[in-house]
Amino acid sequence: MSQSSLHDSIHTDPNSPEVLKQNVQIALDHVARIQSLARNCLHGVQSAYQAGNSPAHTTGKYLNTLMQALRTLAEFLRQTGVGAYPMPPVPESQSASSVPPTEQQLIDTTAREVQVLYERLKRIQESNTVAVNLLGAADTVSRAR
Repeated sequence: MSQSSLHDSIHTDPNSPEVLKQNVQIALDHVARIQSLARNCLHGVQSAYQAGNSPAHTTGKYLNTLMQALRTLAEFLRQTGVGAYPMPPVPESQSASSVPPTEQQLIDTTAREVQVLYERLKRIQESNTVAVNLLGAADTVSRAR
């Protein structure tokens, strides 16, 4: 290893775009491996009860490997922080341009989502209040008798 590349690797900013690109690529490699393992697992489950195959072998061989790969990916995403970045969905057609949303668009979207969640929570609380009132009224009626 040359002195300059050693120096560069020691002082690489973990938040740099280059490191992010490398980490995303590694994550994509993990995902491709998990996809392959999932296919193998599905095939193993489908053929588990055929002659010569054992369901226990399928569980041990395929599912455990798949679960370990998922844990490894989750840990990698946690350690690198790649899992914290919002990843917009890939456009259906390759001809569609993939322009990332602006900060204002993200703020507007988040505000709308928070408002929807707030309204849902408010309806749930109102429903709970009605239920408590009905139960309280029924309890009062039964005590009065």
